[in-house]
Amino acid sequence: MNSEISNNIKLITLIGMMGSGKTTCGSFLAKKLEISFVDIDSIIELEENLKISKIFNKFGEKYFRLIEEKVIFLKVNEHLEQNIKAVISLGGGGFESKKTREFLLNNSKVIWLNTDIKVLNKRVGKASNRPMIKGNIETNIEMLLNKRIKNYKKAHLKINTDNLSINDLCDKIIEDIS
Repeated sequence: MNSEISNNIKLITLIGMMGSGKTTCGSFLAKKLEISFVDIDSIIELEENLKISKIFNKFGEKYFRLIEEKVIFLKVNEHLEQNIKAVISLGGGGFESKKTREFLLNNSKVIWLNTDIKVLNKRVGKASNRPMIKGNIETNIEMLLNKRIKNYKKAHLKINTDNLSINDLCDKIIEDIS
């Protein structure tokens, strides 16, 4: 398999629910393609010197979304200006802002990692640091998915991650964008 992406694609943005594998897949995909990997949540944590959950607890979601939008625009523009190819991993709600969504759709290949809700429940249930999930995990994930799905569907490409290893998922992405 050719591990190249077409020359007209400079940036790949991975979107989807928490637990869909955006960070794991993004990191692996970037290594396979020998391009940069940008994890928006990690950059926010570094810049704020706080974990995402602490940012939510201390300042609220609105504050976090403003920081998130700023970081997305900054990092995408940096990569475009410097002509550096990259895989960008967004947080689960990073595609909710219309301004951010339109910017990413116009400046990157947006791929929705669509994962079955049972798989999401299993993966997210193991993590206690998810600020958008409080109380009943299954109910909250379903509510969030129902709220976000209309925007996820606007992605250039949807890939069902069910039954795919991380390697197979990355190969599918490469195949679909080559």
